[in-house]
This record gives sequence, C-alpha cells and structure tokens, in this order.
Amino acid sequence: MTLLTVWPDDQPGHVLLRTEDTGAIVAELGRVGAGFARWPVAESGSDEGLLDRYRGLIEALGGGDCSADVVAGEPSLVERSLGQVEDRFFVRGAAVWYLHAGREVHAVLCEPGDVLTVPAGVRHWHDGRAGYVTVRVRRAGAGTSGGAGRVVSPGEFPGIRELVAERAGGSPALRG
Repeated sequence: MTLLTVWPDDQPGHVLLRTEDTGAIVAELGRVGAGFARWPVAESGSDEGLLDRYRGLIEALGGGDCSADVVAGEPSLVERSLGQVEDRFFVRGAAVWYLHAGREVHAVLCEPGDVLTVPAGVRHWHDGRAGYVTVRVRRAGAGTSGGAGRVVSPGEFPGIRELVAERAGGSPALRG
C-alpha cells in the first residue's frame, strides 16, 4: 500500500497526516495540485519493452504530446522544480517522492502500480531503493507556485528507510 505522510515544512518531526487510504491520498495531493492513480503492472517482459506495454496509458496522460522514458532510479536528494508536469509510474521497487508545496512537505511512498503526478513548479526531491524502475512521462502543463514555504534541506525529513520502518510488515516491494 502507498503511504502519504505530511509535515509542516518547518517541523519535520510533527506529522500532520499519515495515511494509506487511496481516497485520502488522492484528495490531499489534489489539494496541492498533484495527482495520484493506480495502473495495472505488467509482470512480464524486459524494461526495454515497458514503453510499448504502457503506450495507451502514457498517451492518455499526455494526450499524445509528451515524452516518455524508463528510469532506473537513484536518489535525488536535492530540492528542485521543473517547468513541466512529470508523471512517474512505478514498475518495480519503491521510492519516496517529496513534494514541497506551500508550507508543507508531502512524502509519497510509492510502490509498483502507483502513478504520481508532480505539477510544474512544485519543488520536490526523491529517495528510493537502488534499482527501482519508473516510467517517466513529461508533458506541458500549467505551473503552480512552490509557495512561500521556506527552503528546506531534504535531510531534515525522514528518508525511505525511516518511513518503511514505521510500517509494520510492509509490502513485498518494501522488504529487504
């Protein structure tokens, strides 16, 4: 199950929301202009064929006007923002995407099948297990402001290890 944790950007130890409820995740991320969905995961085939296997879903996201690639992930612990919308479809492994919108940080612990939409202009960073794989779709879209939140250091907030440890049992994608 996907996990969403929200903190004030100036109080990384104070949890405002922690939920695995898909409806609550969709609603909370929608509040800051982000998106969340679930796609079926095609278990067979190589990473090279991922774009072909998901072509219809990718085109539905970008309306045919997008670029897509397969990314074998490594952490990017530097806060940044993009001038375009970025969708990430998680195919294998697990990673946490941190969205710094306004005065809050939203950490989305994503697993296979999750689709996270990061709006243009929202500051973000990510931390993941080595070897996670995503289909990245970049498309034009209206930007949102990162807000008046303070500049944060990603190291102030719990990383993937801490967030996974807070979940008893966890899913197979998160173990190990």
